[in-house]
Amino acid sequence: MSALAAFLIGVSPVAAHAPSVIEPGNESPGTAHVLEDPTLSRALGATLDAAGEVDWYRMDLRAGDALVVEVTAPDAAGGIATSFTVLGPGLDAPSTEEAAALAKDVGVEGAISHAAEGGEREVHGSLGFIAWGGIRTTAPADGTYWIAVRSAVDGETGKYVLAPGVREEFGADAIGGMADLVVFFNAPWPPEPGTNAPTAGAGGTLAAVVLVAVGLVVAGVLAARLRRSRRAPTDG
Repeated sequence: MSALAAFLIGVSPVAAHAPSVIEPGNESPGTAHVLEDPTLSRALGATLDAAGEVDWYRMDLRAGDALVVEVTAPDAAGGIATSFTVLGPGLDAPSTEEAAALAKDVGVEGAISHAAEGGEREVHGSLGFIAWGGIRTTAPADGTYWIAVRSAVDGETGKYVLAPGVREEFGADAIGGMADLVVFFNAPWPPEPGTNAPTAGAGGTLAAVVLVAVGLVVAGVLAARLRRSRRAPTDG
């Protein structure tokens, strides 16, 4: 089987999780990456580039909305275990000093902390992941919720995948995100001298090739159906 065919077969399961790569720069609440549709299931590849770094994500939820957040890591160079804290209105009081400090940073009183656990290997499409668990609950109140991701091991840097949301869907725009995620998984860590960490758009060429291939497949199927319809006998 060709690499392209394997990629096409592997796209759908992971792309259903709206894959993408997050650009560096979300290391504070003020620059948090905004999840515009927090119900959409995502696979967000990101990096912790410095010791002690915390990556921030922000989303608006209504009371009763699913509040689902999981973390995994690439089963590839640079994959690290991560923990996270969800902060927002109506959640229980922080159980640790660290969570309390994070809650103070964003002006809320509630927090749920998740420490990395498990470490089982999973395969989605053609990519291997190491699962580090998560939380599954519902938002207790309307408002803004935050996710603060950090390394589970003090001082460690590397790649992780944040998986928020529950609603799965697949569209053509997911192919580019999947291509970016493949590049993200396969990029060396730490980045080679003179290069940067993998970012969104890195898989653009591969995405273009896949789109062309998909277009050719669809065109071929339609042409075959048209030929069959022309050969089919008619009544009378």
